[in-house]
Amino acid sequence: MLILAMSLSGSLVFLAIVLCAVFGKKVISPGWAYSMLKLDLLFFCLPFPKYNSGYKYGLLRILGIRQQWDMNDIATMNFIGIEEGGRLHINFQTYIIVMWFVWVCGLLLAGAKNLWKYREAKAAVGNPQVSQSNYLEIFERVKKEVGIKKRIVLLCADEVETVCTMGVFRKYVIIPERGLTEEEIYYSLKHELIHVKRADVAWRYLSLLAILLHWFNPLVYLFFYAMSVYCEQSCDAILVRDLDKAARKRYGNLIISMAQDDGLDKRKYRTYLSGSKKMIKWRLINMMESRKRNRIERMASLLLGVAILFGGSLSVCAYENPQVISGAEAAFLETAQDEKAARFFLMEEIQYSEEETLNYMKFVGNDGICYELPEIQIPSTEKAGCIHSYVSGCVVDHRKYSDGSCKTDYYYADRCSKCGRLEMKGYSHTETSTKCTH
Repeated sequence: MLILAMSLSGSLVFLAIVLCAVFGKKVISPGWAYSMLKLDLLFFCLPFPKYNSGYKYGLLRILGIRQQWDMNDIATMNFIGIEEGGRLHINFQTYIIVMWFVWVCGLLLAGAKNLWKYREAKAAVGNPQVSQSNYLEIFERVKKEVGIKKRIVLLCADEVETVCTMGVFRKYVIIPERGLTEEEIYYSLKHELIHVKRADVAWRYLSLLAILLHWFNPLVYLFFYAMSVYCEQSCDAILVRDLDKAARKRYGNLIISMAQDDGLDKRKYRTYLSGSKKMIKWRLINMMESRKRNRIERMASLLLGVAILFGGSLSVCAYENPQVISGAEAAFLETAQDEKAARFFLMEEIQYSEEETLNYMKFVGNDGICYELPEIQIPSTEKAGCIHSYVSGCVVDHRKYSDGSCKTDYYYADRCSKCGRLEMKGYSHTETSTKCTH
C-alpha cells in the first residue's frame, strides 16, 4: 500500500533528524533541524515510492547488484488489467481493500476535526485593524528590517490577549492593542514577521496535511510537535542574533509573560509566542545559548543532511507497484483473478499449425518505448566496449499461426539504451488467443 510506504520513509527520516538534532545540538543549529523537517514533509506528502523503479534500478546498477525477479503466481498478485477496448479489471487482495477502507474513514474523521478548528481560527480575521500610530510606525520599521514588501494586515487581538500570525496567501498579524511597551511591541512584531518571511504558516498547514494522510502513525504527531519546537527555536535564533545578553533576557521575559496570559481555557488559535512549559524552557535555554555556527560546523551539518536524505530515499525502494497487464482479453483477466489459476493461461484449446506467419519480437521498456528486436542477438565489439545504461522492461515474443490464432510470450529483460544489448532476466507469462488482433 502506497500510503504505508510514504509513512515508513517519512518516519525514518524524521527519527534520523531528531536523533542528530538532540545528540549533536552543540554543532547543529535549530535552523538546520527545521529545514530538514520541512524536507521530510516531502517524504510524508509526495508519493515518491510509486515512481521508484528507475531510481531503484539505477542504485542496483551503481552498487553492482543484479536484480532478482520473483516469479509470483499472478492469481495472488495485485494487478490492474487493461483490455484492448480500454476496460479495466482490478485484482486487489482483500487485505488491501480493507486497509484502504479503514484509512479513508480515518482520513475523513481527521479532516472534519481539523476543518472545525480552522473555521474557529478563521473567525479571528474579522477583528478590527490596529489604529494606534505607534504600533503602525513600529510595524513598518520592522517590515523593512525583515525585508518584507508585501502588504500585511495588522489586526487587534479580541478574545485572546496574544500575538499570532495567520493566512497563507493573504497574511495577518494579530496583536493586543494595549498592555505592551514599545520594546515588547517591537519584539512581538519582529517575531511574527520572521514567521511571515519564512512562510511558516504554510509549512504548518503542510504538517497538518501529513497528519491527515498518516493519522494512524504515532510518529507523525511527534513530527508535528517537533516542527513547532524547531520553528520557534530557529525564529528566536534569528531575532536574538544581534542582541546582547540583557536584551535577550528582556525578550525571554516577554515570551514568559505571553505564555502566562495565554490560558488554555480561552485559546482559540495557537500563538507562536506561547506554548507548553517544557517548550518555553527549551526556547529560553536555546535562545540564551544561540550562536552563529562556524564554517566547519555548517559543512558538517550539510553533509549530515545529505546523508539523511539519501538514506531516507532508499526506503522508498521497498514499495512494489501493482502489475499492469495491458492489451489482455477479458477471458484471460477473469481466469487470472481466479484463486486456482495457474501461471500459464489458455483461452481455449488451440491447434497450432507448423506454418507461422507475422512473427515478431520486440522490447517494451518501462518508459513505454518499443524497440524491434532480431530473433538472434549478434554480439559486436561496439556492444563489448559500451558503458551500458540499462532500461528495465520486457521482451514480447509474438507468434501468429495460419489458422488465425496467436501466442505471445513475455520475458523480463533489460536493454542498453546506448548499444541495444539485451539481457534476459526470466519468464513472465504467456497469452494465447484463437483470433490474433495484434
